[in-house]
Amino acid sequence: MKITLLAMGTFGDIRPFLALAYGLEEQGHRVTLAGPENFHDYVVHSYRRPYHPIGIDSQQVLESEEGRKWMASGDVKQFLKQLNLINHQNRFAMQKDAAAACADAELIIAHPLQLYFGCCLSEKMNIPIIVANPFPVAPATRAFPHFLATAKGLPLAFLNKASYRLVASAYEKGQRPDMIEWRAQLGLTRPRGSLFNKIEKQRIPVMQAFSRELVPKPADWGDLVEVTGPWKIPNRYVPEHEKAPLDADLDGWLQEGPAPIYFGFGSLPVLEPRKMIDMAIELARTLQTRAIIASGWTVMDGVEGTLPDTVRMIKSANHERLFPRCSVIVHHGGAGTTHTATESGTPSIVCSTYADQPFWGERLATLGIGRHIPFPKLAKEKLLQAIRELQNPAVGAKIAPIAKRMKAENGLESALQFLNRCMESAPVYRN
Repeated sequence: MKITLLAMGTFGDIRPFLALAYGLEEQGHRVTLAGPENFHDYVVHSYRRPYHPIGIDSQQVLESEEGRKWMASGDVKQFLKQLNLINHQNRFAMQKDAAAACADAELIIAHPLQLYFGCCLSEKMNIPIIVANPFPVAPATRAFPHFLATAKGLPLAFLNKASYRLVASAYEKGQRPDMIEWRAQLGLTRPRGSLFNKIEKQRIPVMQAFSRELVPKPADWGDLVEVTGPWKIPNRYVPEHEKAPLDADLDGWLQEGPAPIYFGFGSLPVLEPRKMIDMAIELARTLQTRAIIASGWTVMDGVEGTLPDTVRMIKSANHERLFPRCSVIVHHGGAGTTHTATESGTPSIVCSTYADQPFWGERLATLGIGRHIPFPKLAKEKLLQAIRELQNPAVGAKIAPIAKRMKAENGLESALQFLNRCMESAPVYRN
């Protein structure tokens, strides 16, 4: 079967779809992987496999000064407004590229940020469609609210479910003018009702690519929704440089003292890097421990020479190798980092900014294996208290069995089994 994977988002969104592409190809399918143009070189050069760019650079959007400002604000309304604006500004290239990627497909598997494109093309080209979620955006459930409505559970179950309609309505209202325009160009009728509601009513299969340990499958999701576990790229396809051990210098430093606190500032919208570095240094000093600061794309030139011996700055490192050797992980709360940190057996402090990040932070807090501090409320005193709470041995005892069960999950295999059950009967989207 010819299958097109329509992906969108950040690094943590693209890697699971890359894993799924490999899994499907091993089963004999012909797969077109399509996603943001900024991942083209990564997929083609590092993994040496074809990649179809869709006309947007997601990294450029998020790393721009404006992007960092609206992420740092943590404002959901602003997030939806900016998301709709970005889609509007790039709509012609995204529409053209998505259509080209699906030109000869027999099945579309779409990321939630590609649902409008995927569903329109499913209807126009008469191609069945399946939804693939890195986070629980659909279908609606009584178990917990939509993460863009609130990260905390609502007092009544029916309110949780109603929150999905509320968010869908707000998102679709912003998308509607562009969809009316494009559907007219495709010779389709004006959109009627909610796309997200129709996914449920038309029994379009949905794969949820996250761990059942973090989000058990709600009873009201039914047989066409599967919580598979996270999709990991099979080790045989991972390039050697990604499997390499930690830098010898860093490895030696780790062996010389107690497990450090990891601060993943590179994934956070840090507007004043020096203040964040000073806070990390002060926290390490107060707790009489060590710290690693992962700067990522954040500009921190000239800082390394001013750091004490107890603090090490790195640009990046293999999380699977580094996290088990840390005492606490402070990060942004992306789905990928949250899963990797938890699977390592190390508790997390999620400093969330937007989208699904608050949801993952609250999940860890509810399980008693992490804490959630929204980034706009981040302060030294709050971090200090959270770190002290998580360094309690009782937390380690709680996270250890969860980590063991997560390691035993084979999300990619579960996803492939689910697809084998439902791809032949998956419906074409209908307006």
